Amino acid sequence: MNYDHYLIIIPLLLALFKYGELVKLKEEEEANKLKQFLKRKKTESERLSEIEKRQKQRVEEMRETQKKDVENMKLKERIRAEVGKEISKLEMTCHDMASLLRGLGITVGGGTIHEVHVAYRKALMKFHPDRVSQSDMRQQVEAEEKFKLISRMKRKYLPTL
Repeated sequence: MNYDHYLIIIPLLLALFKYGELVKLKEEEEANKLKQFLKRKKTESERLSEIEKRQKQRVEEMRETQKKDVENMKLKERIRAEVGKEISKLEMTCHDMASLLRGLGITVGGGTIHEVHVAYRKALMKFHPDRVSQSDMRQQVEAEEKFKLISRMKRKYLPTL
């Protein structure tokens, strides 16, 4: 029997088999690459979606904050108008710094220049806008307006202080 033809066929079959295996490996590699690519795309898409969601949330928060700020400004202006009337009356009735400070509830004592000086400093501390409660808007606006009044009256009545 002659087995020579098998010597040709077997290597050919082996080559075909190896080629088939290589093709399969190549297809698996390509499939894995595609899966990885799709996974990365999905992750990227989710990340971008999350970023967009956070941006929308921040924009909404900023809008709400701006809306609240506008409401607070309107309320402050309304309170400022009310307080302004009271401050104007006080300003018209006071003829010196001692009477102004007394009108604001600050004790001045006998009214000497030194006592007025001390009372003036107490008033500045009491009505300074940074030292007043930030939670009560009315108190805050009153303090601001009284502080402004004291500062104006100082230039008028006590230019040397």
